[in-house]
Amino acid sequence: MFNIRYRLLSLSLLLIIGSMLSACGSDSAKQSTDSTSQSPDSASGSSTTSAPSSEGDSSTASGESETRQYKDFSGREATIPVRPQKVILLGDSPGDMLALGVKPIGNDFLGEAYVYKSDLDGIVDIGFPHNLEKIMSLEPDLILQSSDNDASDTEVYEKMTKIAPTVQYNRGAGTYERLREIANILGVKQSAEDWITRYESKAQKMWDKLDIKEGETAAVYLSLAGRYYVMGGYSLTLFLYDPQGFRPTAKVQELIDRNEFFVEVSAEVLPDYAGDHIFLLSLPGTEDEKVAKELMESPIWKTIPAVKEGRVTVGDISWNASDPVTMERILDELPKWLGK
Repeated sequence: MFNIRYRLLSLSLLLIIGSMLSACGSDSAKQSTDSTSQSPDSASGSSTTSAPSSEGDSSTASGESETRQYKDFSGREATIPVRPQKVILLGDSPGDMLALGVKPIGNDFLGEAYVYKSDLDGIVDIGFPHNLEKIMSLEPDLILQSSDNDASDTEVYEKMTKIAPTVQYNRGAGTYERLREIANILGVKQSAEDWITRYESKAQKMWDKLDIKEGETAAVYLSLAGRYYVMGGYSLTLFLYDPQGFRPTAKVQELIDRNEFFVEVSAEVLPDYAGDHIFLLSLPGTEDEKVAKELMESPIWKTIPAVKEGRVTVGDISWNASDPVTMERILDELPKWLGK
């Protein structure tokens, strides 16, 4: 099945939780630090030019050419538009593209759990499983697929290449690397650099304001489908575990070391993962929010030092994401959460 675990944890969409527990992914642990520790990176027409791969240099195709050859991270080559105008995005939230100033015409990750829901106007929901007829009706000039390069992604890729030029990008890359890769594909490389520069400037000001003490720890808990999860090195924790920010607790670090994005736990062991600060997230107005509130009334919860000392943030699970739009908005939210 099409990497349901990634779908759930990256966006916190509660559409297919039953399948989530048995699904698997192969994202690299590299993303546990990439987004914060590195410096923020059917064919039409007969004319083609040599273009950089996702690892290549910054040269671009001639302005006179309508298409170019692109070799994606999976090693597949495709003839794609130099500046695609009608892009369908598969397997990921629209946040990366929106941060680059490009809105996809269709996407399979539309739902309620976004902090930027108003920015999704005009994007067509192509469904999951994908509605191939609807995709064809949109007449895309490029299909962009987030991928682990596994069998399920390849199956989707092969279907999409029959509709339009299709390029995969690395789902497991850190935020900056992923943004640069997508910008390269879309022909808007400078937009990625502009966003990274702006973000780093704002982030520096925020961390200076928060003045997190050395060794101060944090943990992120999710309430989903009546179960509890602890986040490893993924989504919101990618933001929190900044060199100037919080550190993972010892138990959370074990998850990161094992390349685990999250782990399901019982309420009884939640204290083992607790940090100096706890972020407890659920989807507002759902049964999961009620479950989170019940947890906070439980005796085991009240034994946690961070709870006793009032260092718990209860929030919307929509913030559990690592796309650029969400990350930039968290810069304004985190000081509020921490009362700074």
